[in-house]
Formats: sequence, structure tokens, C-alpha cells
Amino acid sequence: MTMPLRFTVLGPVGVTANGRPVCVDRPRRRAVLAYLLLHGNQVVSVDQLIPAIWGGTPPSTARAQIQAEISALRHTLRRAGCPTGSIHTRPGGYLFELAADQLDLTTYTGMVELSREDRTRGRLEAARKLMREALALWRGTVLSGAVADFVEPNRERLEERRLADVEWLVDLELLLGQHHEVTAELTRYVAEYPLRERLRAQLMVALYRAGRQPEALELAREGRRIVAETHGLDPGVRLRELELAILRQDPSLNLTGSATVRPEGGGDVADVPDVTMPGARDGRLCPAQLPAAPPVFAGRDGELASLVTCLGSRPGRPPQAAAPRLVLLSGMPGVGKSALALRAAHAVTGEYPDGQLYVDLGGGRTRRAGPVLAGFLRALGVTTAAMPSAPAERAALFRSIVAERRILLLLDDVSSVEQVQPLIPAAAGCAVVVTSRQQLDLAGACRHVVAPLTEEQGVAVLTGYLGTGRVAAEPTAVGQLLRACGGLPLALRIASSRLQTGRWIADLVTLLRDPRHRLDELSADQATMRGSLESSYRLLSPPAQLTLRRIAMLPTPSVPDWAPAVCARLTPRAAARALDELVQFHLLTVQPRDEPGPNRYVLHDLVRWYALTSTADEPPESAPARASADPGACGWGVLAWEAARRSGAPAVRPVTALPAGHLFPPEELGSSPTR
Repeated sequence: MTMPLRFTVLGPVGVTANGRPVCVDRPRRRAVLAYLLLHGNQVVSVDQLIPAIWGGTPPSTARAQIQAEISALRHTLRRAGCPTGSIHTRPGGYLFELAADQLDLTTYTGMVELSREDRTRGRLEAARKLMREALALWRGTVLSGAVADFVEPNRERLEERRLADVEWLVDLELLLGQHHEVTAELTRYVAEYPLRERLRAQLMVALYRAGRQPEALELAREGRRIVAETHGLDPGVRLRELELAILRQDPSLNLTGSATVRPEGGGDVADVPDVTMPGARDGRLCPAQLPAAPPVFAGRDGELASLVTCLGSRPGRPPQAAAPRLVLLSGMPGVGKSALALRAAHAVTGEYPDGQLYVDLGGGRTRRAGPVLAGFLRALGVTTAAMPSAPAERAALFRSIVAERRILLLLDDVSSVEQVQPLIPAAAGCAVVVTSRQQLDLAGACRHVVAPLTEEQGVAVLTGYLGTGRVAAEPTAVGQLLRACGGLPLALRIASSRLQTGRWIADLVTLLRDPRHRLDELSADQATMRGSLESSYRLLSPPAQLTLRRIAMLPTPSVPDWAPAVCARLTPRAAARALDELVQFHLLTVQPRDEPGPNRYVLHDLVRWYALTSTADEPPESAPARASADPGACGWGVLAWEAARRSGAPAVRPVTALPAGHLFPPEELGSSPTR
């Protein structure tokens, strides 16, 4: 009989069947289980799991070990009463199928959302109880019992989420007059997290309302001392203003001055105000959401200056211009679009004093515009109660709010025009920077294709990471490393990370010399060149994927436009669409030509080796199709065509309907290619 399985990550990683624990007996096995649970109902590839488990130094047997752990987990789940197991093999990896109530983290998320909804509608006591129940699901150190590289970053992320929810709950309980009840709990939290200013401020309010003003002021002085000793800074605005309010016994700190609480079920109310911010002032919120610009940035000064000109004050721009400035940066994976965009955005923040908004739209993990707009509106001061539910209404409200403001938006890793269009304001005083892996059809955009770095630019980037001495000491190895990385900043960053241990550059070049393993060597922490390329490859249509794999087999530096029709057995129309799609995604480059003839396309070396090593994910094909894609046969045909073209022979007509192994009729080539 099938037993209900439950999984936990908010504490020890584990499994229970009918309330009884199921033994998952190895730390690495628990780590694989935890990673699959955190990515429940998503396909996870082995290439994702390997760096997640071992970081940048996986063993040579990593792939086999992952497969063994998956097999063992399936066996464990079957023995626990799940006949077919919850881990399914899918094209490209594994999928852990989870019901909504099977994982404690999913249950927690649902309860938190319901609690916040209760608070929005004025059901404050119901919201408090539900959040308390949700927080009770946390049972100690998150992801304990799992040992892997991904554990600590995810543990910190989840712990930050828990603390934010605790702070939300405490604000609610202070609003409900429960300052006596929360004092002991807040005292423990402040002792454990002495630098977390919001918790300290909440405890100060609770002590003040309990008639313990001296203790509240001592808590403020202690916070100032800890921040100064730890970071050499003054405390934030929250603590400074709260300390002054306590000294002058500001009436806004009193419970009756904080908010008016409506009866349970009394209809929608605005979000409960932050009770630790006394004397709230009217005025606009000016969000500053841009992430930090990358510390190493070199070789693109001219491009940066051009983008700053597009985004900054332009003398020739008419004051009555009816549209915002719009800049589109596109380019192949790993070419440095986001880094360039961030540099440009930070350089012009002074031109946009009303705020800067940022969102990573996820590329292949497409995020819809509705939730993104909700985040932007909250950052601009819209409360949850005033938030429209329909995406179109949110977009209209967003345009209305920013109509008279100068705001800069950075929309990173956009996957489609439909995704980004609702996020673009109509105000002429605003500016929008869009980065994308593909050439989007954004009307009115200042377009910039980010190309791989030249050798000179690559040397400048490596010098920024490694220093002048190390780069100058191995000039030959530096040139070889630049060629192996194909001028991609991401590859250079990963390579530089691997060289931080003191390894000689020449030693890393030796590891990168075999192109079959180059992509696997270009991985460090959570960054991998293979993963970056795979995220674009997965967005392609099947004919474009097949075309990329087939033309990667060809031995010529460039390929003609008829090659997909021959090697991938596509019709001329389908071949043209596939090539256009690959160019749109910057996975192929059109070669300039000075004379009439077929278009020719160039494949980046790292894209070629990704395509050649991704054949394990190909769908099953017929024997003739496999034979026609044989690299020897493809190479024979293309080289013969090239030889005929160079010799001035009559134009060759490639055909697609030939027996396996023959791409061109010998009589059309004029002579045998073997003579």
C-alpha cells in the first residue's frame, strides 16, 4: 500500500512515511535529496548537481557517484512505500515530483502567504496565529545532515527569509499590544543576531511600551557600540531616529498612535505600518535596487561611454520627447551583458534621482510581469491592500506613478518582448536598460550587441583578476588561456577563480587543452560555462537544436547556409528558420561577404564544443538520419563543395534526398575528392 511521504529541509534533511522516519544514511545522499527537494518539480541536470555537491573541484567519478546516489534514493523511497519512486528521469536530467503538501518548505510558504493575506484584510489575530504556526515548522538548523557546496548559501538564504518573517510577525504583535509577550523572545534574537537592527529596534519599542525606557536606551547604545566595533560605522537611520524618539517620549511610539485596528473581518485595510519607524514623513520612496557593479571591469570603456551617452542627459534630446530612453544589450551567453549594463546604470544614477529599479527576469526560467510589477509598486510605496490583482491594472498603475518621475530600470536577462513590454514606463524622464540573450524586437531601442573580448581586452580583464605580475610572468600561457576562453568574460572569471589557489596559468591551460573537457573545466562555485550555454540551448526550437549539433560536426571554420538542409535533413525553408533562430540567440554569427553567394555562418569554439558534447540529450532518430549526420560524411561533402568552389568549378547544387553516407552526387563535383 502506498504510504504518504513527507520531506523536510527546515531542519534536518529527512523523509517520513506515515509519521515514521525513513533512513537516508549518507551525508552526500541527503545532500542530493535536499538539492532535488529545493528544485522540486523542476528538471535538474547532472551538470547542475556536480558543482552543487562538490563546488569547483569535483572528482573524476562525480557523474557516476551522482547516478549511484539517485539510484539509492529511489530504492529508499520504494522501500518506504512509494512504488515507483518520486524521482523521474527526464530529457536533460532528473525531476523530483512533489505534491503541494509533501515538503515542509512548500507548506511554510503557503501558510505565510495566507497569513499576509489575513493581515491585509484586517484579520490581524488570525494572521498572527497562522504565522506562529508556520514558524513552528522550523526545527533547528536548516538543511542539517547534508554536506555539499550548495548547503551553506541556501541555509543563509532560508535563514534570512525566516528572520524577515519573524520581524513581520513581531511588528504585528506589537501592533496588537503584545509587547510584554514578545520581550523575552526578542531578547534571545537580539543576542543571537546583534547586528540586525530591525530586531533591536523592535525590542526597544517593546521595552519602552512596557515602561522600561532606560533599558531601551541602553539597548540603543549597545547597538551603536557593536556596529562601530564591527564595521566602523554609525547605526542606521531606524535606530538613530528611534533612540531620539524614546528620549523625547514621542507619542508616535505609543500603541494608540501606531494604527487603528479594525474588527476582524471588517474589510480591507492598508498594510500595518512599521511600528519601529516613529514620526513617519510624507514623501516619495526612492528605491535604489541596483546590485553592486562587478569589481573587475576592463576593456569596454568605449562601449560604456556610448551607453552612458544613450542613458544620460543628451543635449539634442527634445524636452517634449514622448518615450523613455530604451537601451537593449544582447549577446551570447557569458559575454558580459549584465556587467556592462550594471556599470552603465551606476554611472548615470545621478540623472535619475527618483530611484533605480532592478529585476533579474531569469532568461530560461521565465518570470511573468505581474509579480515583477507588484515588487516595483511595493518599492514605490504601494501597499498590499492597494495592489491591483490584474497584471494590466498593475502596469497602468506603475505608469501612472512614474509619469512625473525620473526613474531608471534595469531589466536583466529578458526572454521575450511580451515579458518586458508591461514593465516599460511611458514617461520620457525615465530610462530602461534591457539585457537579453537574443535580439528582441523592441521598438525605439538603442541596440548594442556585446561581442567577445579581443585579446588586448582579455589581457586587461585577466590583469584585473590576477594582477600585473602573474599575467606578465606567463605571456604565452595567457594567450593560450584567452583563446581557450574564446574572449568570454564569464569564462575568464571562472578561469581566474581557479587560479586563485596559486596554480600556474600554464597548468590550467593544460587542463583546457582538450576541447572535449573544456566546458567541464570552466566551472567554479555555481558558475559554469556549460550551464550558461545550456540555458540558451534549451530555449531553442528542436530544429534549431538539431541544426546546431549537426553543423558543429563540420570541419570548416564557417558553414554555408545550405548545410542544415544536408546535415540535419531539413527543408530549405526550415533550415533558413533554424539558422535565423541561432543568429537571433547569438549562437551563430553571419560572416560578412563581398560577393554574391550563400550566406556563411561562424560558430564560437565554446558553442561548438557544447553542441558536440550535448548529443546525449538528442531525441531518438532514424538510422538514415543518424548516418547522414555522420561527421565523416558531413565533412566529406562540405570539403568537396569548398574545393569545387575554390577551383572555379561550376556551381555545386547540394541535395538532401540521397542514400545514407552520400551528401553530394559525385558527378556534380567534377572529380572525386580523393584524387
